[in-house]
Amino acid sequence: MTDTSRETQVREVLIEAVEVQLAALKAAITFWSDWIDRTSGFVKAATSGLERARDADKNNSGQILLEMVDAGRESIRTLSDLPRHAAAQFVRDLDEIAARRKPRGHSAPQEPQATAGGSRGRRGPKAPAKRRVRAKP
Repeated sequence: MTDTSRETQVREVLIEAVEVQLAALKAAITFWSDWIDRTSGFVKAATSGLERARDADKNNSGQILLEMVDAGRESIRTLSDLPRHAAAQFVRDLDEIAARRKPRGHSAPQEPQATAGGSRGRRGPKAPAKRRVRAKP
């Protein structure tokens, strides 16, 4: 392997690492911006509801408080969807990265093809994996 091909491989690995970092950051930004939007919406609705409940008579304030509890439940439901939404964004970004890489002809290194005799070329058959044993103290 020449130095230039090794440098090219290192460069590609570093580029891919930065692309994955950016995809993770974009997903985090999506999560937190959605969290802020949904939470601030609930805070505004709850503040308005509290003001209405304070101004209303006792019979009417109960209904307003129940509406606020329902709004709180809905807020929790939408907030619990945010991690899934952010994860989906991350996966979409990774898929886009993979799609951009394919046309450039870059792909993962492939295993050597087995020869007709079933061996792995010059290296011979693959040895079984060594079992790691933990030494006793």
